[in-house]
Amino acid sequence: MNGTIQKWGNSHAVRLPKAVLSAARFQENDLVAFSAEENRIVITKLCRRHRTLKERLASAPVQPQAGPVQLQAGPVQLQAGKEAPVFEEWNTGEPSEGEAL
Repeated sequence: MNGTIQKWGNSHAVRLPKAVLSAARFQENDLVAFSAEENRIVITKLCRRHRTLKERLASAPVQPQAGPVQLQAGPVQLQAGKEAPVFEEWNTGEPSEGEAL
């Protein structure tokens, strides 16, 4: 099979026929490496195995901390004899569809 090198943006491209990809066991979105030899361009499929969850977490930019998480917020303090504040933008007057007041 033959093809043509064509301009594609600031780069160049070659369309690979489906039969060639299938024969080489390449699929869409496979990672590949390019190398140049005399009068030849070689495309090599990069095989990457799936990393375990432990390996992925070890390479994460933020490492999880062991132990329980301590929350800093405390209970809302209300003065005796006063009701909790009502948020007017949420106060529709009557409950609807399983909503409770």
